[in-house]
Amino acid sequence: MSKLGYSVCANTVESFRKKVQRQYVIKLEEHFTNHKNRLHVYNIDDYHAIHGIRIPDTTSISSANHFATCVAKPVLESQSVLLVHNNVSIHNPANIEAPRICWYLIHNYSGIFDIPYFERQLLWVSQNRVTNEPDRIDALIMHNYNDDLEKRREERSMEGLKLVGFNEHALHAVEDYIKAITLILSINNKTQHLDNCVAPLVADWPGQLFVRKALYMKTPPLPRDIEPFLPILEPLHLSLNSREHVFLVHYSFFDKLFHSVFGSGKKLAKKPRPWRINLILELTRNGWIKILDKIIEKFGKTCKDLEYRTTIDLLDNIVPATLDIYANLFRAGLFDEYVETVFRIWTFALRWKRKNYNKAPLAFLSDMFYWKDTNHPFFNILRMHLPYFNEYYVENTHSRIRANTSPNATVDNIIKQAYVISKLVSFFIIRQSKVSLILHILFINYIVNHNSAFKDNYHKTQRYPYTLPALDLLDKKTSLFLLEYFQDLFYNRGKSGPKLKKKRQKPKVYHLATLGEDVDLRRLPTAYSSSYLPQPNLCDRCKHPFSEEDGMVLICGHGYHLTCYNRKCTYCEEFYKKGIFKNVKKFLERLEGEDKLTPEDFDDDENTEKEEEEETSEEVEGISDISSKLEAKISQIIFW
Repeated sequence: MSKLGYSVCANTVESFRKKVQRQYVIKLEEHFTNHKNRLHVYNIDDYHAIHGIRIPDTTSISSANHFATCVAKPVLESQSVLLVHNNVSIHNPANIEAPRICWYLIHNYSGIFDIPYFERQLLWVSQNRVTNEPDRIDALIMHNYNDDLEKRREERSMEGLKLVGFNEHALHAVEDYIKAITLILSINNKTQHLDNCVAPLVADWPGQLFVRKALYMKTPPLPRDIEPFLPILEPLHLSLNSREHVFLVHYSFFDKLFHSVFGSGKKLAKKPRPWRINLILELTRNGWIKILDKIIEKFGKTCKDLEYRTTIDLLDNIVPATLDIYANLFRAGLFDEYVETVFRIWTFALRWKRKNYNKAPLAFLSDMFYWKDTNHPFFNILRMHLPYFNEYYVENTHSRIRANTSPNATVDNIIKQAYVISKLVSFFIIRQSKVSLILHILFINYIVNHNSAFKDNYHKTQRYPYTLPALDLLDKKTSLFLLEYFQDLFYNRGKSGPKLKKKRQKPKVYHLATLGEDVDLRRLPTAYSSSYLPQPNLCDRCKHPFSEEDGMVLICGHGYHLTCYNRKCTYCEEFYKKGIFKNVKKFLERLEGEDKLTPEDFDDDENTEKEEEEETSEEVEGISDISSKLEAKISQIIFW
């Protein structure tokens, strides 16, 4: 540093931070004044200072800090939207409407969820609505918020993002969110950019719960001008939590797959990290695609075997839907397909008995249908600019702050650092490493303006552990596992079924012969949660036998004669309708309940700490001539 002619002391650094913080507030007010007619999407989220001491010892207690972070992303192509348009408010006077959601289920989505998601995707591809060749590496790293990843830099650019506020307090109650919203309102008092306009707030479950509670329950202390804020379902966490829960519910299946593909000596945590879950689900989908036609042909389209239908539901419906909803649908701005898949994932959460995601999507769907029915202009704004309504921006901000604060940083220094990082974000992609932020401050002028080659060399990018050829090899190894698994399923047909039950009671536990374990209804297709259980080899409407020529089995598990199926499974539609009314009622009751988070607001698995797991190298143990081996295995299916 001295050879380059740069030198700095601690006081200079501190003076610089204070100056940045003061000037940032002024610049922020100027931004909203100059763009008061521009729509902004807001994120409010809880940042944890993970460098703090979390586990108490004999001499100290936990010192981990919580910060409320608020960021705003301008929608450059959209003007502000009025709160009230033609005497119609952006806020539904009825809050969440179960009858409206059910109307759309019956009239717009009738029979849609009887079809596996994979078939819907193929239809969209044939209509040129969806691409069938997404960027694979990009999809695998979608839940990594670092900017120094090699893929998708332009899309994940934080250009235009504004850090509106970063204060020390948690977000566990209504008053916490009102306090965070006040950060925005304090600027609006000077700029009036939110007056009579909508402020979309993309937030996690507590944010949706408590902001909606403040709006509809008029919980004190309520700022007079909180009405602009509109809580919206966060797509990133909907995807993340759905993927994680699929993995947890079907853990025994994925555990077998993992050890078959990666080796019996590898360790798979009970709750793996998101990147590993993404990898295993992606391999599952690609491995299944290579063999699905042959497998379905072998079992036939009228096979009602319990374990077979459970596996088909997982591979053909649940896995691809949870993989696509954010990576392929939301980010591509495919509005209609995204809304439909939100509804589909809600049906999964309903049978999984999720405490949050069997409610939050219903609030989103109710709002969407209300805006559409009342012709509120916000509906078209959301349709045209869907990818902006994302909470990725606040997650990326947290990643930057976490990477550029030291274990000894005080609360005041973390806050100042956050504003310094936000100031630099437009000029330089900050390297997320142990290197001190001050090096970037000193070098920024030199690097950006004088030596781009040095910048490229200095700013190293992270790479995904597996190359595309390695992923292709893993796909084929997954296909080999699935072939062996379905061969076992074929020989175990008819052996899976309900455990002993009391008379006149629906069974709640079933035995899966191939996996060799007892499972509850969460693992099984929707039909087993409905009022009528599928009957082997019979049409579930007329109760007469059916065959390959005149029958079919839906993804829910019910089967019908082609002439008996009236474009929807009435048993499962009734299950969905009851689930809508039940969970809307529970959500409205929760809004009238506690003003802070309670244990009932969390699913049991949310309190499970993620286990540490061994690192995976880029090297993949190959199988010589695996393509030939896979072809040979596929050709042997006819001999099962």
